[in-house]
Amino acid sequence: MPRSFKAVLQPRHGKLALQSYVGIGVAALIYVVLFYIGLHRIGAQAASFAYVFIAVVSWLYGFRCSLFAVFLCICVSAIFFYDVQFSQIVVGNILFFSVAYAVSLVSSLYVKLRLTESLLREEHEKSEMILSNIFPKKIMERLKNGEALIADRYLETTILFSDLVGFTDLTKTMKPHDLVSLLNKVITGFDQLSEQLHIEKIKTIGDAYLVVSGLPDENSNHAPDVSRMALEMLKFIEDFNRTENMNLQIRIGIHSGAVIGGIIGPKKFTFDLWGDTVNLASRLETTGLPGKIQVSQTTYELLQKDFIFEAREPIDVKGHGKVQTYFLLGTKE
Repeated sequence: MPRSFKAVLQPRHGKLALQSYVGIGVAALIYVVLFYIGLHRIGAQAASFAYVFIAVVSWLYGFRCSLFAVFLCICVSAIFFYDVQFSQIVVGNILFFSVAYAVSLVSSLYVKLRLTESLLREEHEKSEMILSNIFPKKIMERLKNGEALIADRYLETTILFSDLVGFTDLTKTMKPHDLVSLLNKVITGFDQLSEQLHIEKIKTIGDAYLVVSGLPDENSNHAPDVSRMALEMLKFIEDFNRTENMNLQIRIGIHSGAVIGGIIGPKKFTFDLWGDTVNLASRLETTGLPGKIQVSQTTYELLQKDFIFEAREPIDVKGHGKVQTYFLLGTKE
């Protein structure tokens, strides 16, 4: 109720609806009635009703509509105060117009201020939404607080890299619009999974997808959470192929360890990750098999109690030599 009453009292400038004209007419009728009643009791002081009426109409409906109020007040005043000296009538008319102009000017400024405030609020919300889609919430707050260089070491994280198998071949056969639409559906599905499991999306590079758990907020379940997301990603691709009549496959690599996270560059900057953990997770994805989730020995040790694995023969990983890896098959639940 208070909000609706407050909305009624807001200035209305511009084109008026029928209800606005009805409101003006009712206000005019109230003014005339008050003038008739007050005239016999307080004499010439009844003219004060005119100022109230003009001020209300000027505030609600603007200067043009207030001219009608001024004209009405002059007519009523002329009828009842015809014996008043001409100079007094002129002064009264000037006061009428002054009230109309002053109140209308204030209401016009009020409308412009409220409109500007509304536009600024909308732009602020848009910028907040854009920033929240680019940076983790804590990083965004630090940027807003004026930090120019952000770099932190996170000791316990789990990183997931995924890549669509044969996507480059699709770029040669599919129309650009269809290709981007396809990729958008896949990435949107992955994004929804990351939000549901509270996993931080870092970026996409073409059809490659990178997420991490354990930063900027610590998470003792970083490895299980990321592994569950990986399993859900495989299931999502299966469902996607069924509904879209496609034959997409993904490779997924997962590794756990310490990383450095931060922001660099003065333009088009983004939150990124560095370190051996990131490199190994990427290598596990590229050396994996389609439709498989390849995890490192470190991640395996964190998950072996609750998840099912299949050991793989040690593979050559650039920069790491022979590495023992495992395929994540599912949960023991």
